[in-house]
Amino acid sequence: MSLVNFSMTDIVRKVSRFNFFLLLSVFLACTQSSDSRRLETVSMLGAELHSDSGGDSLLTGIETRLSAKPNNLSILMEKGSALEGLRRYREAVEVYTQCLLLSPEMPELLRRRGQRYISLRKLDNAITDLELAATRHTFVKAENLKYTENLNWAIWYYLALTYYLQADFEKALTAFQRSYDYSADNVSLLASVNWIHNCLRRLGRSDEARQVVEPIKEDMGYSGNYYKCILVYNGTKTESETINYDTAKGFEMCTVGYGMANFHWVNGDKETALKIYRKIVAEETWQANGFLAAEAELSKIQ
Repeated sequence: MSLVNFSMTDIVRKVSRFNFFLLLSVFLACTQSSDSRRLETVSMLGAELHSDSGGDSLLTGIETRLSAKPNNLSILMEKGSALEGLRRYREAVEVYTQCLLLSPEMPELLRRRGQRYISLRKLDNAITDLELAATRHTFVKAENLKYTENLNWAIWYYLALTYYLQADFEKALTAFQRSYDYSADNVSLLASVNWIHNCLRRLGRSDEARQVVEPIKEDMGYSGNYYKCILVYNGTKTESETINYDTAKGFEMCTVGYGMANFHWVNGDKETALKIYRKIVAEETWQANGFLAAEAELSKIQ
């Protein structure tokens, strides 16, 4: 049949068929995109938490090298780090477990797995790993060491965070103080100071809390979200100067938001604190420490 002899029915049928396949392709694309976001865990509030979509291409080269050297510890740890970056924490934990079979005495592996147990809300498992890491690691004070490379600091910091999430503020305080002792850059120092302050306030030791944050001032070369919190704690800045809850997102909302919410809580304004906690857990940044802390707070009052 020539084109000029097509009936209107033929045209409608062909257009309808085209639309069907177009819609089908869109549906399949959306389905595949949705499926690539794996369920990682369930929050303390019962919400499903998912990994990032995609990312398999990032692992292809690593998997190729592992196929030739399946028990290479360095490549396995690289894979674990890549999985963490995609928020595929269950798989990262599996990789670190495999690594520990190869090197059971390595505290860095226990720290990594323990930290990701925190992300998965498996706090008892995290404590087991991190306490064991603390017994196996030889702690040596370093100078000018980036926080991402500072195992001395990280073991105590994440162990302290786990205690804090369980509302064991005495243990958390002791461990955060030890993390402070081993801080070797501005990021690790300010993070430890922030949480030490929070622990002391939760324990009703307000005078000590003020003494901890008092030395931190503007124009000292510091920056970051914990720095913003500390300047509010010590009265240098106001909350309204520090965060706009209508525009803050991601780590800023989680970190600064939790600091401000906790500040309201310990000062008796629980209603405002709860509003901020709820804003935080509405974010997508569910791996953030402030998100975890807000989630833990809300889980205690459900």
